[in-house]
Amino acid sequence: MKYLSYINKQSPLNQLAVLSFLGTGLFIIFLCSPNVLGDFFSRYTKLFIFIFPWVMLCLAYSWQVIADREHRLEIILIVSIIILGIVNTFLSDSVSTSINSMRNFLLTGIFALWVSMFLLNDQHRRQVFDWFCAGALAVIILVEMIVYVVCGQYGPGVFQVFALHLIPLGTLIILLSPGPVRLIVAKNSAAKLLGWLLVLLGGSLIFLTHKRGTWLALAAMLAVGMIYLVRRQKYLVISISLVIALILPLQAQHQFARLDPNIGHDLTILHRLELYHFALHVWKTHPLMGIGLRPFTHEKYLDDYHLHNQDLHEFPQAVATLQTFDNMLLTATVELGSLMTLLYLGLIMGIIVRYCRKLWSSPEPPILGWYRLLVLLGFAIHSLSYDSLLLPSVNWLFHVQLGIMAGYHASDGARLSHPAGATVLSET
Repeated sequence: MKYLSYINKQSPLNQLAVLSFLGTGLFIIFLCSPNVLGDFFSRYTKLFIFIFPWVMLCLAYSWQVIADREHRLEIILIVSIIILGIVNTFLSDSVSTSINSMRNFLLTGIFALWVSMFLLNDQHRRQVFDWFCAGALAVIILVEMIVYVVCGQYGPGVFQVFALHLIPLGTLIILLSPGPVRLIVAKNSAAKLLGWLLVLLGGSLIFLTHKRGTWLALAAMLAVGMIYLVRRQKYLVISISLVIALILPLQAQHQFARLDPNIGHDLTILHRLELYHFALHVWKTHPLMGIGLRPFTHEKYLDDYHLHNQDLHEFPQAVATLQTFDNMLLTATVELGSLMTLLYLGLIMGIIVRYCRKLWSSPEPPILGWYRLLVLLGFAIHSLSYDSLLLPSVNWLFHVQLGIMAGYHASDGARLSHPAGATVLSET
């Protein structure tokens, strides 16, 4: 009941909007996976579940959802992205295959951002969501560890219950990590212990996946976090930066020395490097509006493409089979088009810049506030190795974290109006 007491500060419609929002999150994280119940729900059922929180938001906030002055820029960009997404789908190489991917991207991503920047704009709401993240992370760790113990390291479905692949599992843990961090910075000793336990178990799960991309993302988060913690000790910051600057080239040289020119059926770094050239080749055909999100037509662009690395004989077969650029930025630029991608990146950067200004203006900004930026850093680095936002759970969590940042400036109640009966709480 204490958990729900933080929600019951608002009008009944507002309460229902928050509860439906969290319920949708539970569905997306735990039930959408085909390994759970994802295949049992029709597309119309999923459509209703995905859109319901936004409908409740409109009922609770009325015209403020589209006319709020405090969020004017975000709303304009969000609506523009939605419109461009619809146009992109109709101009796709294959409308029938792109429509599902675009629908999931918009409803579990852009609409989630729209809802969360209104609903998670005070301290207690953010606290509730962080508790939600901690609980979700605990369930994921428990279930994945049980499957690992029962089936063994290489058993069927190991580390693929909720994420379907080992790489996005690491991203899920990173995006849910504000939950245990919230517990760690709490004053309650039991909460601190639970938070550290979740961090330890989450880190162990990431280690067991043996994915270098996830390790690199965590290393970057740790390095930047250490620099932030010792930022007032400039000599220590310089020392840490020099160590990182020395280690990275050596590690990169070691990795390139191990590259295998014969990729076979395995995606190596050489294959990923060739994808950059292929992505540029495809982008030139439809630079403005893109070829459509996940049209599964990449092979048709191979006819007039010339390999830069002539040793990658199986590259065409890999492209035709995998149908991915293995990099979210490449995928967005090529498939969504330059116009939609630039607007989307502008939305993200605008939210982050405004959020940072709010934190910098605070005499003692909360550690968790800065940690959310580390989460986005880890996510950005990890997204360079796969198409992260095409997974509903990852897409939803990322955009909700963005929504928290977008609504952060409203927590002081400066100009944002609220529904009847609402109270505004400031961040501490």
